[in-house]
Amino acid sequence: YFHIEQMAIKVFGCLLKCSTEFEMFKLIHKPISVLHRHLDVTKKNSTSAIIDEKYHYELVQDISTDERYFHTEFSEHPLPLSDAIVLINIATFIKEHKWYEMLNHLEISSKGEHFILYQYTDNNIYPTIISSALIQTTSNKHDWLFFDNFFQNIKWKPNLNADGLLSLSHATSMSPLTRSQFVDKSSTEIENDLFYSILDKTKACEAIRLTISGEKSKANYHLYLAQKGLAMALKESGRDIVFTIIEKPAMVLFYQSMNL
Repeated sequence: YFHIEQMAIKVFGCLLKCSTEFEMFKLIHKPISVLHRHLDVTKKNSTSAIIDEKYHYELVQDISTDERYFHTEFSEHPLPLSDAIVLINIATFIKEHKWYEMLNHLEISSKGEHFILYQYTDNNIYPTIISSALIQTTSNKHDWLFFDNFFQNIKWKPNLNADGLLSLSHATSMSPLTRSQFVDKSSTEIENDLFYSILDKTKACEAIRLTISGEKSKANYHLYLAQKGLAMALKESGRDIVFTIIEKPAMVLFYQSMNL
């Protein structure tokens, strides 16, 4: 182990970067016999919805059981949906943003309900994933990152807009909300109060790990399509309220500009 660590530091600079590359390597270089054992190039989901003419979006109930293959910008050959999403998460969140904490939680991205946005191109028989996001129901709220202490800060100042609270309670199955309910409360208390105000918990979910792939010149356009597709997919599935963690300032500004 000492020699492995020394070699990792020499080649990659640190052990965490080495582990990241190794996890990507394992996904990309699976034995071809295993990779294409159940390959069916004709397998398509006829229930997917189309956005902007050529982009498809859908909610997959459990990506670990989905047998379709998808292209990503991080591998020369197509991968099973589950592997493709894990690879994209590693390449974007861990390698690009250096969120090495995710190395211990890769299995979260390999199973369960996910939103996917993808497109078919003239040159490939397999679609290319543009965006994905993990969807978690209230039945496993104890696993939600939204309520994890890591994503809390006592210095945060909640934005208690009266019109926003009114709009939220009108648009969802929540008990009436007033600004006075949340005065002098911490962000943690406010978020928990909001959650327990939801009358029908099946109409709520958490959406995290939103990834954007594809051409860099289309990044903002793909981000817009992903948010629009995700919102429509969740609404169509009966979700009225979504808890999420946003890292990109552009996304925060996007939602603020939409106002009510």
